[in-house]
Amino acid sequence: MPLSFTVGGATLAEEDLATHIVGAVKNIFATMIFISDIEDRYPLDKPVSHFTCSISGMVGLGGDCTGMVGIHIPEELAREATASMLGMEMDEIEGDGDVHDAMGELTNMLAGEVKMIFSARGMSVCLSTPSVISGREYSVEVVSSGAAVVVPFDRGEHRFLATLQLEGS
Repeated sequence: MPLSFTVGGATLAEEDLATHIVGAVKNIFATMIFISDIEDRYPLDKPVSHFTCSISGMVGLGGDCTGMVGIHIPEELAREATASMLGMEMDEIEGDGDVHDAMGELTNMLAGEVKMIFSARGMSVCLSTPSVISGREYSVEVVSSGAAVVVPFDRGEHRFLATLQLEGS
């Protein structure tokens, strides 16, 4: 049975939200990061909350639609994306600061695209400042009464996730 979300009086199918997320991620990667060979693998086989050698960016949604947008990406792909975004070689990136900033901005761009989905339906949505976490091993647990849309993407041997968690769904 297809999952749907009711937010601010509007009902949206999970598949429609996933389609918007796929289009937004592919567009952001192609136009801002200059990487166009990513493949979406929706739907996700099994839930993922534990990450190894990864970076997670998250942006909160507030207003008529509350929740969180996230991107969870392996460090190596995050560094490659950062270098491409900044017009640098990977070995020119010093430390994690630029990578964290780039992943925060990537998540912010995706959150802006998600905001447009709800704004087009007359909802007022505001975005938080991006938060970024990284590490050798960590878990991301969203404490929520709602449901999530999780879209996996592959680039070569790297898999990353784009997520949308909505409250009250």
